[in-house]
Amino acid sequence: MKKLFFLLIFALLPGCVGPELILGPIINGIIVWKEGEAHKYYGYDSDVVYRAAKRALNEMNFPIERDDPPKDNHFYLIGGKNNTLKITVLNVDPNVSKLSVRINFMGNKPYAELFYKKVDEQLNIIKFQDGKPVAVN
Repeated sequence: MKKLFFLLIFALLPGCVGPELILGPIINGIIVWKEGEAHKYYGYDSDVVYRAAKRALNEMNFPIERDDPPKDNHFYLIGGKNNTLKITVLNVDPNVSKLSVRINFMGNKPYAELFYKKVDEQLNIIKFQDGKPVAVN
């Protein structure tokens, strides 16, 4: 009966919309912890997630101490005083990115969740300067 139910759902939804409706919240909604570092996957290009992370740092009043130039659409940021947040944005697929955050030496789960919440709020915001999207004014 369960197989018939899932088959019916996928049959009624056109194209790739069916799996996307089910897998979208799973891909965008889970924070995984591994060795003191938090990881979260986003269904966006790495450049979009990078700009959202920079705006989130700005909103949380963390200065950006280090912003390395991108290598193969992989980004690295250090924000806050004394290397508080170490942020890595990796391009997994063309429209899938992995945002990894390490807070201090051992990690801080509530603070990482707050940072991810701020990034989630910034994902749908695009700021332009001279016709090009920018991360921070």
